[in-house]
Amino acid sequence: AVVSTQSTGDAEGRLVLGDGVAYARKDLNADIVLDMCTLTGAQGITTGQHHAALLSNNAQWESCAVSAGLSSGDMLFPIVYAPELHFSEFKSSVADMKNSVANRSNAQSSCAGLFIGSHLFDDFSKPSPIVWLHIDMAYPVHVGERATGWGPALLLTLFGRYSTSGLLSNIAPVLPVDQASKRPKHDEMC
Repeated sequence: AVVSTQSTGDAEGRLVLGDGVAYARKDLNADIVLDMCTLTGAQGITTGQHHAALLSNNAQWESCAVSAGLSSGDMLFPIVYAPELHFSEFKSSVADMKNSVANRSNAQSSCAGLFIGSHLFDDFSKPSPIVWLHIDMAYPVHVGERATGWGPALLLTLFGRYSTSGLLSNIAPVLPVDQASKRPKHDEMC
């Protein structure tokens, strides 16, 4: 379990999301964990109003997600995944970590996602059997006061291949599948 101090009332959602991804890993034994949320205002600065920010520990799945975004219209753009450089932002003298960064000008969207990822991985320096995709969609989900519906088309396109629907299967990018388990392979390019 990760013990965290809450240094700001504006970042409590990431504590709940961290618990959610930990549950997916520990209790559901998920091979792939995708979290998607309106996490930071910094996402709009990082990737703009039309592209959500994508953070992943797996280059192949990152590429597949970007491809699914282009196919679906729910576009993504990869952001910096460098836990070795950013994890120090969460240092705390009283807990395992703080829930917000020390330096708000140091890759804030990447760091916020990394906080969630810290609930999945015991050690970022070792290769992980878990594929993790974090999508911060704070800006693409609305135009003015109206919701855009951003997100479901991306998920259906990315994971549609595993559906019995012919339409969903046809729009999904080709992801390699382990024939024995019928589950996506993590180590091959889509």
